[in-house]
Amino acid sequence: MMELFIATAFGVESVTKEELIKLGYKDLKVENGRIFVRGDIEDIPRLNINLRTANRVFAILKKFKAETFDELFSGIYDFEWQEILPKDAHIFITGRSEKSKLFSISSCQSITKKAIIEKLKKKYGVSWFEETGNLYKIEIALLNDTAYVLFDTTGESLHKRGYRKLQSLAPLKENIAATLVILSRWRPQQEVLWDPFCGSGTIPIEAAMIAKNIAPGLNRTFLAEQNSFVSQDLWNKARLEAIEKIDYKSKLNILASDIDEKMIYIAKTNAKAAGVEKDIRFFKADSRKIKKSSDKGIIITNPPYGERIDNSDIFNLYRDFGKCLKDFSGWRFFILSGYDKFEKAFGKKADKNRKLYNGKIKTYLYFYIQV
Repeated sequence: MMELFIATAFGVESVTKEELIKLGYKDLKVENGRIFVRGDIEDIPRLNINLRTANRVFAILKKFKAETFDELFSGIYDFEWQEILPKDAHIFITGRSEKSKLFSISSCQSITKKAIIEKLKKKYGVSWFEETGNLYKIEIALLNDTAYVLFDTTGESLHKRGYRKLQSLAPLKENIAATLVILSRWRPQQEVLWDPFCGSGTIPIEAAMIAKNIAPGLNRTFLAEQNSFVSQDLWNKARLEAIEKIDYKSKLNILASDIDEKMIYIAKTNAKAAGVEKDIRFFKADSRKIKKSSDKGIIITNPPYGERIDNSDIFNLYRDFGKCLKDFSGWRFFILSGYDKFEKAFGKKADKNRKLYNGKIKTYLYFYIQV
């Protein structure tokens, strides 16, 4: 058994926990921006391929108390690095520090790299490392004066699904889009799902993948696969298991519209790459003039708040959109926005809201459940 460290965006932890429980994991410890879970080596490919809302999966190599740089160096040096790092390893160190005496992240990174190299020099009997081989990413995380030595098994963040061939100027991250869909409690067989500001199509694509149980990581590779930290057989096994769980038969009613015809083309291209283009109807439409297509439905959307239109027009856009949705009785709305006057402009106070970070952008998801 090993301990794994699942990194998440702030505000997403409970959604990722829900995912982990559905995947069968029980021994979970949730903190801000991270979840600790017990697992085996085969859980690394399984989690990377299947988690929709997380950022990264780390294997915890070691953890120890570190209140001084000497303690940090000794703790790193004492690990048997030659067991996982070959002589030509390209070693890249990242870092973070929260509520710790060692708060200089760059210094912690430098000391970690030095300790690893010194240990490898001794074990391999060499005086210099070319670092011409595969990439190995190690993160040193100082959390409450405890040093966590983390092996990055993911590489590029999990939000990089591999299907987004084209994108808008201000794209919504795929894992945040999946978070919106999960939080909405959308019922695919009972409700239409409509994104009237679809942009590059991320929300409808993620919704279709969730409804058809298409694992988000099927179209990409991961760092622990490329550097053979986890054997290719285990990656193949995890992919096959994920493919076998896909629901190809479900008929979905997902609508995606945008006022910009170029966005429709981009969204269609991405949906095709994700294998869900037949599950979504894309069309050009002004969000201020849309009409409900059925008695029951749900709107999940991320309208612009400065990236695609001038600030002076945002209030009017939200006001007109809110007026339009007054005719959508029987529907629920979930609207993500970073605009601080959203509720005033929209014309109605949300039933509740939830803070979420799309990258470094602070946004709020506004829930309109009783409409």
